[in-house]
Amino acid sequence: MTSAPLVSPAPARSLAPREHGAYGQLGLPLVAGLALGRPGIAAFGLTIAWIAAFLAHEPVLVLLGQRGKKARAQDGPRAARRLAWLGAAVALSGCVFLLFAPAEARLALVPPVLLGLVVMAFVWRKEEKTAAGEIIAAAALSGAGFPVALASGVALLPAAVAWIVWTTAFLMSTLAVRAVIARAKHEGKATLVAAFIATIGFGAASVILALRGALPMAAPIALAPFVMLSLGVTVLPVHTRHLRRIGWGLIGASVATLGILVATLR
Repeated sequence: MTSAPLVSPAPARSLAPREHGAYGQLGLPLVAGLALGRPGIAAFGLTIAWIAAFLAHEPVLVLLGQRGKKARAQDGPRAARRLAWLGAAVALSGCVFLLFAPAEARLALVPPVLLGLVVMAFVWRKEEKTAAGEIIAAAALSGAGFPVALASGVALLPAAVAWIVWTTAFLMSTLAVRAVIARAKHEGKATLVAAFIATIGFGAASVILALRGALPMAAPIALAPFVMLSLGVTVLPVHTRHLRRIGWGLIGASVATLGILVATLR
């Protein structure tokens, strides 16, 4: 008498966000916002709310059917439960922020929230992976650190400068990565030229504005790691098989930018 072989059940689909670059685009600006000041219950409450809202991204995609009909059928109930818990976390921690944050921090919540709503419109239209969708998403994610910094007692100018630096850095890196992919697919030089011009333009503009006193010198210094990395991948014939190395390079540039911002703006 033989027994049937045991078949192990398929592992459950992960409901964590798949866009790995977005973790850094949210996490590092949040760390900067906390590290630049003296965070209290309001700043930590908003940080938790941002993280919970970010983690809701994948359950929303599953429920919208953008991960496929099979995923929605199999994982829809689990995604709905996850979304309900995350929604409760956003509401609770958001209320803590609104109760304890200063007025300027509550007002500073408006721009990143509006950008987040624009991102949701891109998601709904399945255009999140377009260049415009990725750039707006980067601006929204990096903007999360702006009200966190103000809630931590940071003055308006350094908090705004940090947001500008992060948004500009992620814009350059997004265009640079897209240029590498476009070059590998022989899609012409338009993306490559746009990435090169954007990197040179933003880097030069930050230096000029700093020399004229419109920006602190911290801005061009903090952008320097991204300028060098973006120029490197646009000028050199980097292949898509090296995208993982580029990813690690972006992590290194982000950590360097974080250290420079905290050291110069705090």
